[in-house]
Amino acid sequence: MRRFLPKVLLFLSPVFGVFILLEIFLRTMGTSYGIKNEQLIQNKNNVQLLILGNSHATYGLDPAKFSLTAFNLAQVTQSLYYDRRITSRYLNEMKSLKYVLISIDFHSLYFSDEGYRNLWTYYGYGVDGDGRLPLLSKCSRAIGYQPKFTTEFIKRRFEGKYAGFGALDVETGVDLGRPISNGFFNYKNSTDLSPASLQKRAAEFNEMVRHKEERASVMQDLEAFIVELQARGIAPILITLPCYGPYRDLLDKDVQMQNSRDIQYLSGKYKIPYWDYFTLPVAAGLFFNCDHLNGKGAQYVSALVSGRVDSLRAR
Repeated sequence: MRRFLPKVLLFLSPVFGVFILLEIFLRTMGTSYGIKNEQLIQNKNNVQLLILGNSHATYGLDPAKFSLTAFNLAQVTQSLYYDRRITSRYLNEMKSLKYVLISIDFHSLYFSDEGYRNLWTYYGYGVDGDGRLPLLSKCSRAIGYQPKFTTEFIKRRFEGKYAGFGALDVETGVDLGRPISNGFFNYKNSTDLSPASLQKRAAEFNEMVRHKEERASVMQDLEAFIVELQARGIAPILITLPCYGPYRDLLDKDVQMQNSRDIQYLSGKYKIPYWDYFTLPVAAGLFFNCDHLNGKGAQYVSALVSGRVDSLRAR
């Protein structure tokens, strides 16, 4: 036994070595979550307007177009549940914060779990929403990241086009020529509005919202967030960003009506603005796909929203 154990350890040592190297790589690589976190910490004393939401706000609201000092803390697949918990982590230190834009889209009131991105949120912000993330995955990126993502990250590490951008975890189609600034990065100025893509995406979201029982709990949590912000003298603003018209027509009409009732209820009860751009007539060339703006679209819509914020301040 004394001779056997050293041989086993010697045999496994290359495996342990590779695991350690992989862990180091995954912990030190750039991610959009980590960069957003670092930039927010650096600017926390100056941020006057915070942008929250999922990918619609991530790609659709450019802080550079606002007259106030703005920061985009939205993220792909980010739920309202995590919007609140990530924001709460920084609220005590954001002394200049006056407004919080909360993006609510077709599916926002129907989910809280971000799937594999729950761990990505933890790695970036240290936020473990319900305290149920696996301990080993929290401790080890090599265990937490799915193999397909780890493989892709390694591949991207050796692709020169990601060097200047800094983050290896972004979606295909992101404009890598414009580094993340004030938490914002955008899609390229290209457009894919093929009928097949519209139908596929609409079917996915319709299936998602029709079989979710979370609406009541998400609403309750959102109300608590609104109350928390108002208690600090911060003004919440609810907003829905544009989607391509033919795609909108494919989304469940009953859910759209329920969303409208829910948001109007929140707006009325807490006397907060709701800016509905869902049906805004945006030129097709300003969309990246059926429910996301491209870079030019983000600039266009952000300028509109900024003007509205300025009008609100002037009252």
